[in-house]
Amino acid sequence: MIAQRCINCGKKVEWIVLGINFGLFILKGSFALLSHSKSLLTDSFQSLANFIITIVVLTSLRMASKGADEKFPYGYGKVELLASGIVNMLLMIAAIVFIFVSFTEIIMVGPEKPPKLVAILAAGISIIANYIAFGYGRCAGEKLGSTAILANAEVSRADVATSVAVIVAVVGSNLGFSRLDHIAAIVICVLIIKVTLGGIKKAIKGLMDVSLRSEEQHIRNLVEDIEGVQCVGDVKARFAGRSLWVDVNIFVPADWVLSRGLETVRKIKNVLRRKMKGISDVSVQLLPFVGADDHGHRTRYSSENAKRE
Repeated sequence: MIAQRCINCGKKVEWIVLGINFGLFILKGSFALLSHSKSLLTDSFQSLANFIITIVVLTSLRMASKGADEKFPYGYGKVELLASGIVNMLLMIAAIVFIFVSFTEIIMVGPEKPPKLVAILAAGISIIANYIAFGYGRCAGEKLGSTAILANAEVSRADVATSVAVIVAVVGSNLGFSRLDHIAAIVICVLIIKVTLGGIKKAIKGLMDVSLRSEEQHIRNLVEDIEGVQCVGDVKARFAGRSLWVDVNIFVPADWVLSRGLETVRKIKNVLRRKMKGISDVSVQLLPFVGADDHGHRTRYSSENAKRE
């Protein structure tokens, strides 16, 4: 059971991150123009991208909160996975563009004056603000099991690293390494691409219903311990956003009356929901257990035979 305070945090965390990103974009953009720092300017555009990305996340969370209906009987949970993929894809595209721009300036533009040290102040504020946004977002995302909130938290963590790179670039440029500011801008983009690739892979796995082997084995172990279950057949689990959907086939004695079988199904659902987090729906199929063959070996109907019958 998710605590109410965590649900409340989940409702407001992205609005807080939205405000932080917009404020950082204005702050870093202004200081970049004032200090003539290319790396800080790149960092400011990352904050703008984060601001747009957070709007996408907020929209997806509102859609994902809708219940199942006739059009989408499994609910809208996968909107979060889609949003997570879009979040990371947009940020990766922006990083690639910034790399191209920085390389062009290194080749085409001659030596420039080092950026003013005032850029360090903006970068320092950015580190503190993004670290707060990351910690808050990660906590809410983990408690709620939201891939979209977690993806946006990772974006904030990446911005912490980029602001550190800005400080190194500004200090190094003033010590005589004239190209370090441009190089830092490229390094920042590479860090962003590394983070976003991991997020894109997770989103694709969720959208493609990749096998959740550890969860499925855990479900099998829990069901096998329930009284009356002779053995467990197929077990399938998949994520729909932050919710886990479970399908399990169980074999029970063939001479059981329907009421006893339904009682066992109720026990299975209660156990799974009590022992595992985030389960939204459990579908249980009862199959008849045959007993023993002529050689004394236990046998059972397979799922395929049960479907034929």
